[in-house]
Amino acid sequence: MKKVATNTLATLVLIGVMSLSSINVSALSSSSKSNDNKQALRKLEKVYQRHDRKMELRASVLGVSAEQLRTQLREKSLETIVKKHGFKNMSSFYTAVTGKLKHELRQRGWSEKKLEERVQKRMTRLTASLRTQPAFSV
Repeated sequence: MKKVATNTLATLVLIGVMSLSSINVSALSSSSKSNDNKQALRKLEKVYQRHDRKMELRASVLGVSAEQLRTQLREKSLETIVKKHGFKNMSSFYTAVTGKLKHELRQRGWSEKKLEERVQKRMTRLTASLRTQPAFSV
């Protein structure tokens, strides 16, 4: 995998964790909307496409080379390829991609505690900003 800046990796893990947690929470609720989940997965895919242009990260999670993945993508969708390689759905695939990014951070000296603190700090800032935004009604 191409060397990506450590802060970028940390941000990608943060985005992945937050996106996947919102998908998992909405899947548990009785009024879950699959369109919201699909939209969140599309946004997450866009982020990974941007930072994994050569497809090395996604290919390594699937256990193929980047060239093989690009060849397969010419013929099939990513979702089809992911299912062919044993993942139940796209959410489980992105969970594996996020895990791969976490592993890379651990290899660069980040502890699980440091990563968790960064995620919690960001979650706290997000929830605080959501509480302070004015509610608009029509």
